Amino acid sequence: MSEELSVDQRVHLLASSDDERMAFFVKQVKQSEMVWSLSNEEGFVMVETDEGDCVMVWPDAEFAAQWAVDDWDDCEPVSVPFAEFKSNWLPSLEADNIDIAVFPNIEDEGKLMKAKALSESLAD
Repeated sequence: MSEELSVDQRVHLLASSDDERMAFFVKQVKQSEMVWSLSNEEGFVMVETDEGDCVMVWPDAEFAAQWAVDDWDDCEPVSVPFAEFKSNWLPSLEADNIDIAVFPNIEDEGKLMKAKALSESLAD
C-alpha cells in the first residue's frame, strides 16, 4: 500500500529537485501500481514544450489535482494501471515521439523524459 503523505511532506516534495521527485514517482508508482494524469472530455491533457508535446504524470491523485486549475479547470485526475502504462502508454508515446513530464510541480518544472528512458527507470 502506498504511504499517505503529510502536507509538509507534499510541500517538501514539490520544492525538491526534479531528480528527487522522479525517484519518489518511481517508488510510489511501483507501490501503488497506479500512474496519474489529467483528463477532460477530449482525453488526456497534452502540454506543449520547447521540445514538442508532452504528457504529464504524477505519483498520486492529489499532486495531479493541483494542476487542475486555470486552463485545466475542466480536468480531473485519472488513474492508469501501472501495467497498462508500461505496456500501452509508453510504447505508443515513444512511437508518437511524445515526451513525458514526470511529476511536474506548480512552477511547471518536471523531469522531461523520453518514453524509453522512463520505461527503463520503471523496470525492476
